[in-house]
Order: sequence, then structure tokens, then C-alpha cells
Amino acid sequence: MKIVVLSGKGGTGKTSVAASLAVSLSDNHKILLVDADVDCPNEHLIFQGKEKEKKDVYASKTAFMKKEISYEKCKGICQFDAIKKVNGNAAVDARVCEGCGACAVACPEAFELKDIKTGDMIIYEGEFTLVSGKLLPGEKNSGKIVHEIRKKADDTAKQESAEVILIDSAAGIGCPVIASVMGCNYAIAVVEPTPASISSVKRALEVVKHFGIAYSVVINKVGLSKENEDRIRNELANIIGEIPYDKELPKLLANKIPPIKGKGESADALRKISENVEKIIEERK
Repeated sequence: MKIVVLSGKGGTGKTSVAASLAVSLSDNHKILLVDADVDCPNEHLIFQGKEKEKKDVYASKTAFMKKEISYEKCKGICQFDAIKKVNGNAAVDARVCEGCGACAVACPEAFELKDIKTGDMIIYEGEFTLVSGKLLPGEKNSGKIVHEIRKKADDTAKQESAEVILIDSAAGIGCPVIASVMGCNYAIAVVEPTPASISSVKRALEVVKHFGIAYSVVINKVGLSKENEDRIRNELANIIGEIPYDKELPKLLANKIPPIKGKGESADALRKISENVEKIIEERK
């Protein structure tokens, strides 16, 4: 079973929930954890394992010069203004090149497209296998990197006979989120009681519904705004747990401890959520 944990915006506690579920579900299932937040991966900070494999990911293309050509001959070809004038000749500014290939079509004798490294795929061995991706600073196509690590996760899960693939998605509704959600059997959306989080999680759930995936909602940081908490309960369906606001949770994460291993009401709430997810897994076997 493939379960994705997502949120409409950053900072809602998505990683706290995903990390806690990984710990709890691994008691009864062989799991594989995927960190699909390739712009800012952090599951490997919580679950520090041995690096088993590291692979370069080439998810983008950039134009390169094959030979010198007068700038006047290719001026205006690039709509992204990646072709610059240097000493009267054309030069490619890789920082703004989008890899569209217009220059290579218009002037194939002078320009060519090449694959470039845009990130890394890293596999860690620890409490369970973690497949993580990391986008290089300033690079693009994070959705393609997520697609690559998802494929690797599927292959690894088959090799290890993993029963559950748990995917920690990026926040928002962009390409990496779509690449994280598609092909999953279930989604868990994490929302905090703020207007921004409520409106953005609704958009994220539209992505989930588009793919026909069943979902549940977890309310985090309960106790900050009764008005917004009531709004969530009234406007969102399938709420399977509410986690009280707890100043100790960031301290646990800073010390590389999944929040479910803490003490108090928040840890109890996470364990209850995990029990509900366990029931969902059993019902869908």
C-alpha cells in the first residue's frame, strides 16, 4: 500500500506526522519511507542511517555552444533571454536557460542540448529503508526527481517485500506534489488552524481527488484558534486525529527524535492517529 502525507503549505507538521507514522507502522509492517520533499529533505535528519547508495539525477537539459557564432545571427531566438552577447559572439547563460531547445533547432551548427545534473537520489539503511531526493541549489524540475525516486522506491520495495510505502510529500500543489500523489492508494492531509493552511489544504485535496484517491485529515496545533479549528471540522471531512499544540515537538525533532516517541498529549494523539491508519491499511488489504 502506498500512503502519501501532504499539506497545502509548509510548517503544518507534515514531516512530524510522516516520521511518527513511519516509526509506528514499522512495528507491524515492513515499510519503506520516501522523502519526496526534494527541495528541502529532512527525514534523513530524523532517521540517521547508513548511506547505502547515492546516484546523480539528470532531470534537466541546458544549451551549450558547439562553436562560436555571431550574436547577430541568433539574436532573438531565445524567449528566456539566455543567449547573451560576449565580444560580439553568442554565449549561453546557463542560469536562465530553460532547456527548451529553440536555439538548437534554429542554429544546430552552433548550439546543442545536454543533460545536466539537477539533484541526487540517496538510499539510507536504518530502522527501515529511506529513499530520499535532493534538488541542487538553483536547479529546476523537482517533479522529475520525485518521479525518479518514486520508481526507485517501488523497485526497492519489491526487493525488500515492503508492505507499506510511506511518502512524505512536498507542501503545496506543484509538480513534486503531483508526482508524490499519483499512483498512491491513500492520502493523509495535515492542516493547522490558520486561514492560509485551511485554504491551501483544500487545494491540495483537489489534487488528491483528481486522482481518485481516498484521504483522511489530521488537524495539528489544536489549541491555537478555536474559530479555525471549528471551521476545519465543519469544512473538511474524514478527520482521523487532532494533535494538541506542543512546544516540545520542535525540540524532539531538533534532537532527531520522532514526535511519537515523546511524552504527553501530542504523542498520545499521534499514536491514536497511527492506530486509525493501521485500521485503514487492514481494511484495504
